[in-house]
Amino acid sequence: MLKFRNRLLIFFIIMIILMAALVGRLVYIHVYWSDELTQMAKDQQNKNIVVPAKRGDILDRNGDKMAFSIKTYSIWASAFEITKPVETAELISQTLNIEYEPIASKIISASTSMVKVVANLTKSEADLIRGKSIRGISITEDTKRVYPYGNLASHLIGNVNMDSDGFLGLELFYNNLLKGTPGLYNVTTDVYGRQLAYGEENITAPQNGNSIRLTLDDSIQYFVEQRLETALIENEALSVSAIVMNPKTGEILAMASKPDFNLNSPREYRNDMDAETWATMTDDERVTYWHGMWKNTVLSNTYEPGSTFKAITAAIALEENLVRMDDHFFCNGLIYVKGVPLHCWKFPGSHGDQTFVQAFVNSCNPSFVEIGQKIGEKTFYEYIEKFGYMKTTGIDLPSEANSITLPMDRVGPIELATLSYGHGINVTMLQMTRVISALVNGGTLMKPQLVKEIYDETGAVLQSFEPIFEERIISQDTSDKMKVLFEAAVQTGGGRNAYIEGISVGGKSGTTKKVVGAEYEDNVVISSFVGIAPMEDPEFVILVTIDEPKKEVQGSTVVAPVVKAILEDILRYSNIIPDVKAKGQVSVPDLKGKTLAEAIKTLKTLDLRYSTEPINIEDETVIIIDQFPKFGTEVEKNAIIILSVEE
Repeated sequence: MLKFRNRLLIFFIIMIILMAALVGRLVYIHVYWSDELTQMAKDQQNKNIVVPAKRGDILDRNGDKMAFSIKTYSIWASAFEITKPVETAELISQTLNIEYEPIASKIISASTSMVKVVANLTKSEADLIRGKSIRGISITEDTKRVYPYGNLASHLIGNVNMDSDGFLGLELFYNNLLKGTPGLYNVTTDVYGRQLAYGEENITAPQNGNSIRLTLDDSIQYFVEQRLETALIENEALSVSAIVMNPKTGEILAMASKPDFNLNSPREYRNDMDAETWATMTDDERVTYWHGMWKNTVLSNTYEPGSTFKAITAAIALEENLVRMDDHFFCNGLIYVKGVPLHCWKFPGSHGDQTFVQAFVNSCNPSFVEIGQKIGEKTFYEYIEKFGYMKTTGIDLPSEANSITLPMDRVGPIELATLSYGHGINVTMLQMTRVISALVNGGTLMKPQLVKEIYDETGAVLQSFEPIFEERIISQDTSDKMKVLFEAAVQTGGGRNAYIEGISVGGKSGTTKKVVGAEYEDNVVISSFVGIAPMEDPEFVILVTIDEPKKEVQGSTVVAPVVKAILEDILRYSNIIPDVKAKGQVSVPDLKGKTLAEAIKTLKTLDLRYSTEPINIEDETVIIIDQFPKFGTEVEKNAIIILSVEE
């Protein structure tokens, strides 16, 4: 009996000790450990989700929105709390009527505690998911990027990925400025990770991104793209590209390439791909296809400019006083350089005797070989560098290519000869347009400009961009002469197909063979034409290239009509009205032997303009010794007659 009582006593003592230990533990937990455990509970219940800022808008020069963001909703999964990812994904997919595999894959492969599994939901869709109270699933507000014009300026505007980060075009280049600073969303969940209706919800507001207003005019962009689409189809071409620049400011008014892609669905294949082929392509093949589709050929591709480069050769020769407008050259169809025959496009025909102006208008290769020889390798390369061909333009777009030129120490007589008419050098369309603009704007090289203003979400302007004058590359006098050459090429030369009655238009065509394998292929060409208007005070420089046209191949035949159509659209839109007095044709009078004063009087009576060599002759008693066009040539009223005077 005594032993039993002792055992019972020992049991009670042990129980008292255990109870005391338990009470002590509870006191410790509630008094000393309370704050730490409370914080641990909150950390377990509360989830922090990044809230993206509203991305800034991209607008054209007139304020039309070309890219903007709208409010949407996203589904986030707490991957570590979801024990059955496939079942969870199936429940979401059934609710929203979407595929479950991508959702399950994101949950299973998640490397962070919270992962976005579905984006761009409407409010009603988000409410449906909330109503399911799915373990480990939360709903947050988000934004969706919208491109209201679809394909318009797709290569220029670019796109964003699922995280609202830019990955093409302006969206990529100005990503940090447009994106803003994200906020933080704190949501309370139960032990199963389900969002609690009565829990705490705190949000640190995001700072929305800034917006940019472009130099681009969406109406001009539309005109250009419509004409390019037609040219692409009619010529069965590989691609067609164009750029429109204001030569006075360097502002880009339009930039486009066809075929293009829809900014709202940038990974959909185009009409040049069929569903069967697409289904059999590997991921790497699709990536290659996408990159080709997204490439902005205006600044990321280079090409041999061909005869349009003769304008560069002409400007150098005039600036260096190596030629005069009335200098004579003789073309017999070809010229030999170091025993190598270099043909005129007219071979086996020839141009015979011609002035410098006529050589430009006729686009005569042998004459420009002679001019290149007058310039020499050293001077030619000095001007190529001065004209900005040795570096990128620095435009506000990613992936700008640079020109491809031979090192000067590898340029011999043959290389110099072909360079003089635009072969043996590769440039971008942007580089070419910028230099042509300088040749007609008085001689100043401008930095290409795409953005006019940056402003915040309140509409306050944060920064304005003025035109940037980079360098004077030729004199005003040489620029005036170049305008005469360009206009003559359209009035009486190969650019005739770009002529617009009542508007003074200048231009120059080019046609170059492409290298296929290791050799130039005769029937595989890039045709181009640069157009300028109005020549009295140029406001638009347009360069269009057609890559591998299947029918006609000459730039003057294939591309000049496209440039003319674009110019007509732009001039009409800009309210530049053709001069009705310029309608009709007149016969050029014989002015040789007359004084300059007599010639001017005669030309005025016929509604013809004139230019002299040298330009700006003040002594009207000098005698006219030659003229272009020749006596008896039929020209449009308001055409320029080039007068050569005695020394």
